[in-house]
Amino acid sequence: MIHLTVKSMKARGLAMLLLLVWTILLVGCSQRAPSIIGVPTASREDDGPALFRDITTASGIDYTYRNGAEAGHLSILESLGGGVALLDFDGDGRLDIFLAGGGFFEDKEIRGRPCKLYRNLGGNKFSDVSDRLHIDGTWFYSHGAAVGDYDRDGWPDLLLTGWDRLALFHNEPVEPGDTGKGRQLVDVTHKAGLTSHSWSSSAGWADFDGDGYPDLYICYYVNWSFANHPRCGRPADICPPKVFDGLPHKLFRNNRDGTFTEVSSEAPLRPGGPDASKGLGVLLVDINGDGKPDIYVANDTADSFLYVNRCIPGHFRFEERGLVSGTARDGGGSPNGSMGVDAADYDHSGRPSLFVSNYENEYHALYRNDCRGDKVLFQYASRTAGLTVLGQSTVGWGGGFFDLDRDGWEDLFLATGHAIRYPPRSGGDPHQRPLLLRNQGGTFTDISDQGGAYFRSTHLGRGVAFGDLDEDGRIDLVISHLNEPVVLLHNEAQTSHHWLGVELIGRNHADVVGAKLILEYDGQTQTRFAKGGGSYASSSDRRHVFGLGKVDKIARLSVIWPNGEQEQWKDLMIDRYHRLVQGKSEVKP
Repeated sequence: MIHLTVKSMKARGLAMLLLLVWTILLVGCSQRAPSIIGVPTASREDDGPALFRDITTASGIDYTYRNGAEAGHLSILESLGGGVALLDFDGDGRLDIFLAGGGFFEDKEIRGRPCKLYRNLGGNKFSDVSDRLHIDGTWFYSHGAAVGDYDRDGWPDLLLTGWDRLALFHNEPVEPGDTGKGRQLVDVTHKAGLTSHSWSSSAGWADFDGDGYPDLYICYYVNWSFANHPRCGRPADICPPKVFDGLPHKLFRNNRDGTFTEVSSEAPLRPGGPDASKGLGVLLVDINGDGKPDIYVANDTADSFLYVNRCIPGHFRFEERGLVSGTARDGGGSPNGSMGVDAADYDHSGRPSLFVSNYENEYHALYRNDCRGDKVLFQYASRTAGLTVLGQSTVGWGGGFFDLDRDGWEDLFLATGHAIRYPPRSGGDPHQRPLLLRNQGGTFTDISDQGGAYFRSTHLGRGVAFGDLDEDGRIDLVISHLNEPVVLLHNEAQTSHHWLGVELIGRNHADVVGAKLILEYDGQTQTRFAKGGGSYASSSDRRHVFGLGKVDKIARLSVIWPNGEQEQWKDLMIDRYHRLVQGKSEVKP
């Protein structure tokens, strides 16, 4: 028998009490840890040159998206921000930059600010040619931009979304018959039948019914207006989307004569409501390999949509499979506050997996594509792919996949910034650091510290477009923010890796969204997908850049066009771009 003195019993009791308290603290900390891991308040610059350099000032780009926050309304309209579109509007072979402008308030009247168009002069220099944008009437409070050749004349057109209207800009010669006068973008919205008096966010173009002409999907957000503008929070702040009903999205058939007809009911699309719709991002891509572009929609605090394309010529029909496919909610079965979206074959499976940027206290989502045949199924892969180590402190917006250093694996960039004015978690500061993730064989590692000065500071990021602006085979970034200048980040990753650039041109300029590209080289295979929409409220370079690593020759590039035709090209020269035209074996530079 062990005899304990009173003193020793008290000492042991005190020790047990301290041990219990320490255990509780450890458990509590471990439960909160995922929300702060990987988001340091200070950063360091790793050894070696930065991966990106901010060349905005030297490029000639000087513009800021304004949201009207100075009026003090604290409206949810102010939280969305704007997007970026990359398009070669004048046909000189270089990507030009379109920037949504936002708006302001006159008392409770919602006004728009002019959008901007910058012409690429080469050598990373740009010139403001916004006088080539001809709006019918006054500018409206704008958000998103989507690029597509809706009339199949070989010239990219542009759709602009925003508050209470849309604008469709047709790409036209300044003076018919005189090519020397250049091109312009002319507002043809009313002529096209795209009149809308609701709040649209993102949009995307794709030929859903197989007639070669791109149709149009438009996300709509919530039913906010100054007539429905409650006060939220103490202190007062922007109301969350859960306070409002979601607006129904819209699908428009291209009538092939320059006009459009709404077919949302025929599709049918899901209705809006308290816990439905609230769309912020949309991606159009063939997820199940049948050549037909499907629709994935990132909804804010509501189930995301996955519309599987069941259209036949002349008839629009979609099957909504978000919940049953595993793409409507996160790994815990909860809908997220989702903003941006993209797809890529991140794990070399040959299938497009989906990435979704989400809100604070949620993980950014990666859904691994397990579709086979008629089975449409995805697995929540954020943890296995390494994304959960980023924590849950960031609010993600525009972002997507790109091969940063041409090693053959697509990496990730994500623009971040809070949606409310005074987030308590960060001491009232809504600015956040962007994220740069390297793909190491299907698992992602945070390399934001290596990105450069932009990545070591905080921002209110929103839309981002990806594109090779100077034709060097490295993907650059154009990022829009709230009330701070647009930034152009030049990719300066030091690499000797080779690359192959491809632009797809459909027969008679038919839309190519839904096409699949398979590159074979040195016993390896990469797969890419022709997409519409993507990122957040933005439109990126539609060319495909394959990183080849040290390999200096390809075996073949196969293209499966949306109509099922298959073609192969061999002996394509590396370290350059090729224009591949459906049905023509010759290659255009």
